[in-house]
Amino acid sequence: MIIRTRSMWSDFGIGLSAGCAAAILALAFTILGHPELALILPVAAVIGLAFAAHPFVGISALLFFAQLDGIQDKIFPGDGFKLMTLGTMVGVIVTAFRQRGMVRDALMQPIAIMGMLLGLSMIVSAFGAESKYMAANSLRRLLAMIIFMYLIIILVNTRARFERAMMILALTSLISGVILILDVKLGMTLISTSDAATTARTAEGFERSSGASQYNPTTAATMMLTGVIIAVVMYIEQDRYKRFYMAAAGIGTLALIFSFARSSFLVYTITAIFLFYRYRQHRLIIPVLVIGGMFALMMLPFLPASYYERIASIFGGGGGDWTLGRRMTYNVIGVNLLTEHPLFGVGPGNFKKHFVDSAYRYLPGRTMYGRQLHNMHLSIMVEYGLIGATFFYGMVISAFRGAREVMRAPADSAIGHLATAYFYALTAYMLVSVFVPNEYNKYTWIMLGLGAALPRVNRKEVL
Repeated sequence: MIIRTRSMWSDFGIGLSAGCAAAILALAFTILGHPELALILPVAAVIGLAFAAHPFVGISALLFFAQLDGIQDKIFPGDGFKLMTLGTMVGVIVTAFRQRGMVRDALMQPIAIMGMLLGLSMIVSAFGAESKYMAANSLRRLLAMIIFMYLIIILVNTRARFERAMMILALTSLISGVILILDVKLGMTLISTSDAATTARTAEGFERSSGASQYNPTTAATMMLTGVIIAVVMYIEQDRYKRFYMAAAGIGTLALIFSFARSSFLVYTITAIFLFYRYRQHRLIIPVLVIGGMFALMMLPFLPASYYERIASIFGGGGGDWTLGRRMTYNVIGVNLLTEHPLFGVGPGNFKKHFVDSAYRYLPGRTMYGRQLHNMHLSIMVEYGLIGATFFYGMVISAFRGAREVMRAPADSAIGHLATAYFYALTAYMLVSVFVPNEYNKYTWIMLGLGAALPRVNRKEVL
C-alpha cells in the first residue's frame, strides 16, 4: 500500500512538472509568434507524461511505429521516432528506482553485453574509415538502433509484455498489409511519402507499394514477413485471439504477394516448409492446407501477369530484370573488400564509397552512385570486420539459443507458444536478410532485444 501511494505521488509529481513546463513553453511560444507550437506542446506534454510515468507505453509506441513509420510521420512529422525514444529513456531513468536491479539485470544478459562490445568495435571501425563523414552518419544511426534494443531488453520484462510486443508486430503487419493492398488496387499511395517507398517499380513497370512504411518495398516486406510468421505460428499454437492472428496471417500473406518482393516470397516458402514439417501431425494442418490452397487458387486471376515473370526471374526465367546481376556484383565487391580489410572492415557506411571505385568498373550492374551491400550478413563483416561480426553473430546465436531453451523448457505453455513464434520469425528474418541490408532496419534490433528478453522472462516465471 505504501509503495502504491508513493508511486501515485511520483506520477502526480511528474504530471504536475510536465504540465507547468508545457504551460510556460506554450506561453513563451505564443508571445514569440509561434501559436502552432503552443498548440502542439500540450499534446506533447501528455505523451511525454505517459512515457515518463509508464515507459512501456513508450516502447509499445516505438514497436508500433517501427513498421508504420509512414503513419508516424503524418502524426509526428520529423524526428518523431527519436523523440519517442528519448521520452522512453527518460521514463526508464525516472521509474528505475521503483524496481531496483531492473536495469542491472537487463544489462547483464549476454546479448546486452555483446551489444556494448559491438558498439565499441563500430567506433574503432569508424576511425579507420576512408570517409569519416559517411562513417559518422552510419554510426549515429546504428548506435540509435542499439539504444532501442536496450530499451526493449529493459522494459519487456514480463510474459504479458512479451506477448504484447509480439502482438504489436503481428498487428502492424496486418495494418500495413491492408494499406499495401489498397495502394495496389487503387493505383495510388495512401500513406508513404519517402522517395524509397513511392518511386519503386518492377522491371516490367509495375508500381510497387511499401504499405504504411517509409522503407523501400523490399525492406518493408521483410518487416511484414516477420509479423506474418508470428501470426501463423500463434494461430496454430494457441487458442486465444484466433481471429486476429488468422486475419494478420491471411491479409499479410496476400500483401506479401502484392509487394512483389522476391526475397520475402522465397523465405516465406522456405519457412512454410519448416512449419509444415513441425506441424505435420497437428489437428489443424489439413484444414490449413485446404483453406490455403483454395485461397491461393482464388487469388491467381487477380495477380498481375508480371508477378509470375518476377518470381520466375529467381530461377533464371521471366523478364530481363538486371537487378539480380547487380546484387551479385554487390557480393563480389563485398568479398573482395573483406579480404583487404578483415579485422575492422572498411568502416560504417563506407561500402558505398568503395562501390564506386574505378577498380570495379567492369563488373555488371555497377553504377556511379554509391549503393548499400544487399546482404546484411556480408555487409556486417565488410563494414565492421570479423571482430564486429563476431559480436553481432554472438548476439544472433544467443537469441536462437535462448529461444530453443525456452521452447524445450517453458515455464508454462503460453511462454512455449511465444518462444516458438519468436524462433520461426527470427529464422525467417535472418534468412531474408541475406538479400537485404537490414543492419539499418529497426526490426533487426527489435528481434535481438526480444531474444534477450525471452529467456529472462521465462526464468522469472519459473521462480
